[in-house]
Amino acid sequence: MILQWICVMILATALPLGLFLWLRNRYFRLHLAKMALERQVDDLSQKLEYSNGLKHKITMMIAHDLQSPLHFLNVLSDHVSRFAANNQLSEVRAGTEEIKKATGNIHAFVKEVNLWARSQHENFQPAQYSFSFIELARELQQFFEDMILLNRNTLIIDSPEDVFVYTNREILKAILRNLIDNANKHTRGGVVKLIFTSDENGPLLTVSDNGSGIQPGELQKIRRRLSNPVVNAPVEPNSRLGYQLIADFVHTLGYSMSLASSPGAGTSVSIRGLVCHSPFVPTLHSTGVISICQSE
Repeated sequence: MILQWICVMILATALPLGLFLWLRNRYFRLHLAKMALERQVDDLSQKLEYSNGLKHKITMMIAHDLQSPLHFLNVLSDHVSRFAANNQLSEVRAGTEEIKKATGNIHAFVKEVNLWARSQHENFQPAQYSFSFIELARELQQFFEDMILLNRNTLIIDSPEDVFVYTNREILKAILRNLIDNANKHTRGGVVKLIFTSDENGPLLTVSDNGSGIQPGELQKIRRRLSNPVVNAPVEPNSRLGYQLIADFVHTLGYSMSLASSPGAGTSVSIRGLVCHSPFVPTLHSTGVISICQSE
């Protein structure tokens, strides 16, 4: 009788305990599943937010950077139409050649937009190689030739002929193109300079102008953006979009950029972090870098 009573007590104790342990295990399984689902939702939400932000920036970038070439194309079209109406065939031919060049420039810009969109992903690794900086500078000079003349400006390239830089050519070109475009947009009858120099801190790229400059409040916004570079940072409201896009490219290449400007006195943008490396030098040494970067 006592043994039966003990068995009943054991069963009476074990069943609730077993049920409790089962419920506890079930609760933890459900809790873990809930946490995993929340992580998935958070991840998808971040990806959606990233995608929406990227689309917004791409839209603004296209609207911003297509203004200059499309305006120039519109002016050319008016000229060609007027020449055609007056049977000035030589001028029409020259104008159509300029239109061809302008559309080629727009095509090049669209390729840059695609490059920028790819560079905004955290796992993007830009390919790097050595190339002649003066050749890149001359391509930019040719690209802006007509737009510079349209604003009665002069573009000056000041760089040694034998400098080779080691970086991603397309992204560096996009940075300089946007800087020169900004300088040209805010300068009339002035000078825009692209200068490559080297000092004790290494290579230094500078794009400067003597145009209208930047107001102090706007300059502060740009500097704040440059001091806190992050992938897919939001667009700064009421600020110059070009500099925000340049900051993204500069961050992608690991460069640093500084900005000096005052109203009526122009703007100067400096970039540091470039590495010089001739394709004819098999390995990259610090002494080789210094000798290649220094002008005679």
